[in-house]
Amino acid sequence: MDWNDIIKIVGTLGGIATVSAGVAAFVGNFISSRLVETHKANLNLQLETHKGELNNLADRKRLILKRQELMFEREYAAAAEFYRFFSGVIPDPWAPDLDWGDAQAHIAGDFHRHASGLKRFLIEHSASLSQTVRRTLEKAKQVANKGIFEVGYETRGEDYDFDLTPSEGVRKIVDQFYDLLKDADKQIRSNLESGSFSGSDDRKSI
Repeated sequence: MDWNDIIKIVGTLGGIATVSAGVAAFVGNFISSRLVETHKANLNLQLETHKGELNNLADRKRLILKRQELMFEREYAAAAEFYRFFSGVIPDPWAPDLDWGDAQAHIAGDFHRHASGLKRFLIEHSASLSQTVRRTLEKAKQVANKGIFEVGYETRGEDYDFDLTPSEGVRKIVDQFYDLLKDADKQIRSNLESGSFSGSDDRKSI
């Protein structure tokens, strides 16, 4: 093949410039396709990673919500149990014209039952109470135990007679005991109204 044949072939193909342009376009398209595929693969990887992170976050949120739901159920049960205990401290009227002095004698005579009731309540529900409520009820239990000894000394171990008025010291213990229970009741109601005992300022976590 001589130069004339080569020139004819190049002329037939449109010239060297045309051939070079074709080759360049082919190479450019090939490289662009590879870059697009690589970019798409990176985007897909990032998307899957992001989806995995979102799923993990959603799982953690569901777990937290479930724990909060279970905790609130326990807190509500504790609140209901305390209300039953608290409402049983004040006796139902058993005669007309009863006053606080009559109730004081009745409460003092039941100090042993009240102390035992608070002990059982704290053992069962302590984990569902805020530190403030626990401290208040622990103090109320201590006051009730003190009242047991004071009443026992005053009555020689017997119950109060209907016509016997507790001493001033015993009445003060009764008042302190009842005020502590009222404070605990107020604290429990406030904690529940805020959404949960765990939402109080002294229990930041479950």
